[in-house]
Amino acid sequence: MAAYEHKVWPKDVDFTRGQTLTALSDCILQSAGEDADAGGFGVVHLSARNATWVLSRFAVEIERRLAEHERFTITTWVESLDRIFTTRHHRVCDGNGQTVARATTLWSVIDLTTRKPMSLEWLDNCATEPCDIGMARPLRLRPLASYQEQETRSVRYSDIDFNGHTNTVRYIGWMLDTIDTERFRSQTIRRLDANFIKESVLGQRLTLKTDRHQDTDSFIVIDQTPVMLASIEWR
Repeated sequence: MAAYEHKVWPKDVDFTRGQTLTALSDCILQSAGEDADAGGFGVVHLSARNATWVLSRFAVEIERRLAEHERFTITTWVESLDRIFTTRHHRVCDGNGQTVARATTLWSVIDLTTRKPMSLEWLDNCATEPCDIGMARPLRLRPLASYQEQETRSVRYSDIDFNGHTNTVRYIGWMLDTIDTERFRSQTIRRLDANFIKESVLGQRLTLKTDRHQDTDSFIVIDQTPVMLASIEWR
């Protein structure tokens, strides 16, 4: 396990002065990258294989939102590794050492030329620690029969990352942008689940569909077929 220090900067909070889901998610994913780099199997190391890491599933549970200027620590470790996927856990603790959030990420490696998954059988320097994180595994989401709302999005410069596709955090931001701001005053997000089916790239036009209920919002991003699926649970 390795721990990485962070701080909630003013840019990381919304009008409630609490850390946004996008900011928290960004720090969680950053911890995965830093830990992989330190272990010798990060993105820089994969470049020699013409490959890169991509996120397949992401789940985060929030017990308490961090406030502006709070310092926090993310401890992360690889729980398991199989031929195609590796599962990583993340524990977020405040300055008093209290757990405020947990996350599980499921990763695969793709060939940068074919954009197809590669076997992880070569990854023999990745130590695993089968330590329970205390939350349910990332859900495998399915498209709903219908959705209440939809809008069109085009993938723009600010949406893409170093892999040349839409960044995970941008998808989360798109979803949050569809939610009435009054909901953020009366409720807080308890859990996010996201499944990433395929890449979207610069200039691609996508449709974001939403289905809303009192405690759960469901989302799908599609072109002709699903690009990603997500659900947000509220408390």
